[in-house]
Amino acid sequence: MDLRKEEFPATIQAFELQNNQEVFLAEKIVSSQAEADQFTALYAGKLIKASRVEKREVNSFKSTPEVKKERSSAGLIMFIIVLILAALVVYGFSTGWIQQRFNLDI
Repeated sequence: MDLRKEEFPATIQAFELQNNQEVFLAEKIVSSQAEADQFTALYAGKLIKASRVEKREVNSFKSTPEVKKERSSAGLIMFIIVLILAALVVYGFSTGWIQQRFNLDI
């Protein structure tokens, strides 16, 4: 199915004929010939219908709300804990507390 450049964006629908009736299978809004070819290849042998999408409908599809990804603070907390433990080990060795507590000859 070839569409002209001015017909995009377009709605393409696939139907199956059963007992002289059209049974709806799928629908997709395409904005290029490549997308239209992919859809028609996927539903090869089925009845394909195309129609133009109204300008007001195009704007409603483009204004999808952005979903902000929530970041976990677990990595930051683990980093702070490891940093504190490393500081305590350095302090323990520098004051000799670790050597006294564990009877180390270093």
